[in-house]
Parts: sequence; C-alpha cells; structure tokens
Amino acid sequence: MTSEIVVKNGKVLHLGLAKGQLAGNVFLVGDPARAIRVAKRFDSILCEVRNREYVTITGRFNGMPVSVIGTGIGVDNVEIALVEAYAVHAFDFDKSEYQSGTPPLKLIRIGTSAGVQEDIEPGTMAISTYGLGLDNAGLYYDHPPADKVVTSIEEQAFKIVVSATPSGSRFREKIIPYASKASPDVAAELANHAAILNVEYVTGITAATPGFYGPSGRHIEGLANTVPSIKTQLAALQVRQHKIVNMEMESSLLFHIAGHLGCPVGTICPIISKPSSSTVIFDYTASIEIAIDIALSAMCQLNKASEMSR
Repeated sequence: MTSEIVVKNGKVLHLGLAKGQLAGNVFLVGDPARAIRVAKRFDSILCEVRNREYVTITGRFNGMPVSVIGTGIGVDNVEIALVEAYAVHAFDFDKSEYQSGTPPLKLIRIGTSAGVQEDIEPGTMAISTYGLGLDNAGLYYDHPPADKVVTSIEEQAFKIVVSATPSGSRFREKIIPYASKASPDVAAELANHAAILNVEYVTGITAATPGFYGPSGRHIEGLANTVPSIKTQLAALQVRQHKIVNMEMESSLLFHIAGHLGCPVGTICPIISKPSSSTVIFDYTASIEIAIDIALSAMCQLNKASEMSR
C-alpha cells in the first residue's frame, strides 16, 4: 500500500521541510523558543524552517549533523512532527515509498514536567525509562508492546484510573491507558551524562496527559475532573523497579511510534513542580540549560556508538 504522505511543493505539509533539511540526530522540544535555545549551542546553522506552529533548525554540533524541532504542546503535535520527520528522512517523495537501508533517526526530547512523587524535589532531572499514555493518540497505532513491563504498566494504570474515577461518572472505564518504552541505551546515556555533570536525576515512568489542567489533575472551579486525584493515585504505580516519576504531555506517543520504527528515543525533563503544590512552578531556566547540556552530550555518544557499529 502506498504511504499517504502529504507533500506540497516538495515539502511535508506541516513541518514545511524539504529533503535534506533534517539531520539524522534530532532534538524535540515543545516550546519553539526552546528550539532556539538548543540551536544556539550548534557550531553552525545550515537552515531554519518555520511553518505553522513548528520551527526546525538544522546545523552541526561537534562535527555531528543535528536538528531541533519545536513541536508545540501535546501528543497530537508530536504525532505530526514525528511522522513527517520520518518521511523527510526516509521516504522518496516522488514515489511515496520508504527508501530501504535508511538509518533510523535518533531522537531525544528535552522538555519540562510536573513531579508525581512528593519526595522528588523540583530541579531534579527526570529521565524516562517508559511512558504511560493517558491520551488516546497512541491507540490509533496498533503496535505490539515492547515487553512485559509495558503490558503490566497498562494493566495497573487502568485499574488505578478506574478506581480513582467516581462510580457515577459518565466516562468511568473509558480512559484506556497505553504504555511505551524509551530506548534503554538512550536512557542510559542521558543518566550517564547527568552523573558526569553531577546533576541530580531520577529514572522512571513518564506519564503523558492530553491536557495541562483537568487531565493533569488540576482543579478549576466550574469544571469537574473525571479523575479528581489522578496524579496522587498514579504515584502508587510500580512495575519491577519502575515507578511514575513525572508527568508531561508528549513522551508516551513519542516512544510508542519511534520504538516501532526502530528509532533510538529518550526524554529528559527537569521536574518543575511538586504534586502537593502544582501551581508553584520552579524557575527552571537554569535547569533547561543543564538538560540541553546532557542531551547534546548523550547524542554525541550515541552517534559515536552507531558509527563504530557500522
């Protein structure tokens, strides 16, 4: 079946990228302004493309071709960005066909996140081992679970969400969580470089929601949350050594799709708030710069490792 990649004037529809405008080593950030902060670290800039809410900057860092994509907030934006990045990198636009032998993209998300565990202080780096999707975007890609941990996370999360939903709720048992896995080698490199820089970090499951307020457990007068205490309830989830350490809005689908495509993928997010005080946001300017340091160093090491294995 021919892939239905939407290309207009030689460019993918939403990212606005033409062939050759995306490197194989990609950083993903939600905030377009953060894309500019990442690109300031590049040694040179080859191109900058802005289209709709997306901004992509491609250049070189330590001799390595790199790109950063500002996706905007949410799994829906990530879905578009990731699929179109995959198309730009690996497809023949004229034939709408995958070009066999194309090496996979390497992907590291640099984000921000809310804390889920009360004993983890804001400013700590959260490095994802797995993702838990409370959105439904991942359900539209019917890929098999990466391992048994993924299945166990899904089973536990479903039970927790149902139990935390009031019995008379219209949507009880209709929120179906899915889980996904970050690449162990990417998570390991991120943790390794955090340790080298002597930065406080934790590893664990990153929960991703489809919204900042109700879906993330924030109460707004006049609105009724389907799962009133979702953050507190999910804090109890643990599968083997993996527990939920943070909550954001992108990584679940990122891991789900990238993992199936064979792309090394990971996420690093400073934790910027505690669950008991979710309206108090830590000044994370310096933490973002540290996260960028860690991600750049990890990507360099991953790039060296892949070159040595060829």
